[in-house]
Amino acid sequence: MEIDEGFDILRPSLKFVNGSCYRILNPCRKADVKVTHAPSDSYCSKKQSIYEDEPNSCTTENKDSNILEWRTQNIASPNCFHKHIVGRNAVVKKRLEKETGVSLHIPRPNENKDYVSVRYNREENLFSVEARIISIVENARKRESPTHFLSIPVSGTEIQTNLEKFRQLCIEKANISEKIIQSSAKLHMTIGALKLFSAAEISAAKVALDEFSRQIPHITMNRPLRGRVKGLEIMNDDPSSVRVLYAEMKLSDDSDRLQHLVDQCLEFFVSKNLMNYDYNRQDVKLHCTLINVKWGDLEAIDASQLLNKTWELQDFGGCVLEKLELNEMKTDRKTSKYKNVCDVSLIPDKLPLE
Repeated sequence: MEIDEGFDILRPSLKFVNGSCYRILNPCRKADVKVTHAPSDSYCSKKQSIYEDEPNSCTTENKDSNILEWRTQNIASPNCFHKHIVGRNAVVKKRLEKETGVSLHIPRPNENKDYVSVRYNREENLFSVEARIISIVENARKRESPTHFLSIPVSGTEIQTNLEKFRQLCIEKANISEKIIQSSAKLHMTIGALKLFSAAEISAAKVALDEFSRQIPHITMNRPLRGRVKGLEIMNDDPSSVRVLYAEMKLSDDSDRLQHLVDQCLEFFVSKNLMNYDYNRQDVKLHCTLINVKWGDLEAIDASQLLNKTWELQDFGGCVLEKLELNEMKTDRKTSKYKNVCDVSLIPDKLPLE
């Protein structure tokens, strides 16, 4: 089901039915509603699967003016969450149907359909089951890990060479596992993480990134973002028990353009309900992760030697930041980089890289 462009989730429309007030959480577009005839008694007696139940009530009488002809409405719901709407032994589905007076058709996992079909003959029943389905999906979504992330790749010959040198020093002199050291192909600055579970949600993120790209020239003052990766820092206060070690990224002109860019990008995606602050910082930290113990299923490492001022590699070099990317949290085997969904340029059209 599509959401009307003017819909405000904080100020939903209200509908009064028989003296009761209902909030319209996701107004239905008329084009999405299919009018059908009430099912016959013989049809209701057929044996049905938990995914294909028809309405429990098959009466065709319209004594109440609020009873409509039987209609079908699709409610957007990522396929991966359908199991939560069905429940063990279809308990959740049956309860929803019984308490709201509708019939639910829930596509099977192998159908890859991101919606649930509702057959109803009262609008208040549709509103009621829709609210419950949205609640179930949102609660399930909160328990899932992010699937995508926004980032700015950090690359360049000098940085790649020094990162490989850093890798060898960590392995040979600090006895650190190669598995937890970032590869030069994946070096990046993370802006924020997203939870996208359907083609429609991914498409919305792509559109949002394209819309935000129109603000980039203004934020960057139409000048290239030349930066330098330098200095080693940790996310906690104990060098002997470190989970994440990173290098800082600073622009060569010491301006705040990069910080403004990433902060406004995060804020823009939050405003589009594609990201939230539950699993993202409100102020983006400009950094490139070099070591993360979760990549090797470790608890922590002793990074005291790396943080000592005598550690021979502290400056990784400079580069021009060229793209802002939407990536999957998966590795592309062909490129050894994160899978790219889409990207926008950070390079001013009329200015050279150097």
